[in-house]
Amino acid sequence: MKQEIGSTPEHGLRCQPMNIAFTDGGLNSVQGLRLVIPTGSTVAQTAGGDGPGMSHSIVISAPFVAVIPVGAQLAAVADGDPNGWVVALNPGVLGQVSQVAFDAVPKWSRFWDPFLREAADTLAALHHADLIDAACADAFANVVSVHIALRYGHCAGAAEPGMPLTRQMLTRIEAFVHGHIAETILVEQLAVLVHMSASNFARVFKTATGTPPHLYVTLERVKFARTMLREETIPLVDVGARAGFQTQQHFTEVFHRYSGVTPRAFRLAHRNAGS
Repeated sequence: MKQEIGSTPEHGLRCQPMNIAFTDGGLNSVQGLRLVIPTGSTVAQTAGGDGPGMSHSIVISAPFVAVIPVGAQLAAVADGDPNGWVVALNPGVLGQVSQVAFDAVPKWSRFWDPFLREAADTLAALHHADLIDAACADAFANVVSVHIALRYGHCAGAAEPGMPLTRQMLTRIEAFVHGHIAETILVEQLAVLVHMSASNFARVFKTATGTPPHLYVTLERVKFARTMLREETIPLVDVGARAGFQTQQHFTEVFHRYSGVTPRAFRLAHRNAGS
């Protein structure tokens, strides 16, 4: 950890660029959690503890994000201007229900979340156009807070009527797939997460989602690859491997099947759209 991410807070915004400080009345003044969203080639490291003998350290780089306690240290691993966002999450957005949900949100967690990556892209575009003010930052932070609470907190445990898999179970499966996206993922591994046999899990998962488990994993790999392809700093040859495809040819074939274009064409189209 070389470069501390911090200087002075920018008008108290709850969504702040990484190179803005949070140490003297900025985001540290907000109770709750922080969401770290690095972009580009930025690699961030966060560290802290929950008490004697309970220390944590997480390294985060795109397209992953991390939820950390407000008091955790945050720094860039390498020299240079760190790119990305840090969002102060407010447990009071949904009143008492949200506060209970936030109590169950795992601190010191690292995961991939497509919605949050899209939010970061939108924030970057608004910041580039100089359209971020306190009201806008608070609105984004509130939306992100609600998303975190409902997807990762206590509220995710509510069962869907008539569904054999609860929302919490589906979230657990999604989190496992996103956390192990570069690895081989077996149906048996997913079934263990919800205490089912592989055959029963495959049946109820398709009933709940409309998609067989193996196809769901494949589509998540393709989504993950699309996220990386938007990050110009990640070499094309690395995208397939990081998304869990065994060979570059297999990656190209599967990506084309479900996206309609090759990975290279997708990246070029995204680059041209942004220029």
